[in-house]
Amino acid sequence: MEKKLPNVFLKRNKLVKKTVGERIVNTITFILFTLYAAAFLYLIFYLAFCSLFLDDYFYDVMINNSYGETVKFSFSIENYIKALSISASDTKGNNIFLPQMFFNSLWFCFIGVFGGVMMSTFTGYVIAKYEFKGRNLIYSIVIFCMTIPIIGTTSAMLKLVNSDFLPIYNTPFYVILTSLGGFGFSFMVMHAFFKNVSWNYVEAVLIDGGGHYTAFFRVMLPQAHSSIVTLIILSLIGSWNDYSTPMMFLPDYPTVASGIYNFQVTNQRADDMPTLFAGLVLSFVPVLILFAIFSDRIMKNFSIGGLKG
Repeated sequence: MEKKLPNVFLKRNKLVKKTVGERIVNTITFILFTLYAAAFLYLIFYLAFCSLFLDDYFYDVMINNSYGETVKFSFSIENYIKALSISASDTKGNNIFLPQMFFNSLWFCFIGVFGGVMMSTFTGYVIAKYEFKGRNLIYSIVIFCMTIPIIGTTSAMLKLVNSDFLPIYNTPFYVILTSLGGFGFSFMVMHAFFKNVSWNYVEAVLIDGGGHYTAFFRVMLPQAHSSIVTLIILSLIGSWNDYSTPMMFLPDYPTVASGIYNFQVTNQRADDMPTLFAGLVLSFVPVLILFAIFSDRIMKNFSIGGLKG
């Protein structure tokens, strides 16, 4: 006698008609997100468009357009060549130009992101899967520290890294040590991930004669691959756009973000906006390429490991 499938399988395999309320909510959501995306696209195209203006025509076009006059447009890639000469001065008065800033951004992001995600993976796994005294206290302290505004700890951090006890101010060691803290947002994500992975994986490895290192690196860590890659991508985008940290803690190593920000502040009255726009275009192109390649992975939910019965 043929068995009947449960109702849950029948509901999954047939199309469920949406209610009127769901259609209205979906339509409104679609419209809002479309407007949101259109606003960003407008800003990007406007930035790229203005970066091609010759300096002599830029303000004439902006002013004449406001009065409806006809202006002859003149475009050139000269601004992008000039953008390579955007510079920022270090503490010794030396000029550091945009190509060097790109190099500083690369090692700043590489050390900070991979060190931070790696340590957050380790600490998240240990605190989530091992019982020891003070585990809950450490987790509570991490949660509490994340509620403190950054402005509340900046002055104390600046004094600490510039002291005789920890003289790492204005050195690459600042990025190395601060990235190896193992806590923050990445810790919360990895802790939540490993908390939902069954301990039976580790027990199976121990029964087969393996150790805890084998269980972590050969079994648990591969399951967290999707979450780790997503965190790395998001952290890379955030670090690349971070201008305040290099300005405060690494004045001799300006990155692209901090250098262009400094150029914007110091040249507000220099009437060289097309060069600034060209520099901004060059700065966001790597992030735009990174997001375009990994957008699907970023949008997906973090995968959760499971056991087959």
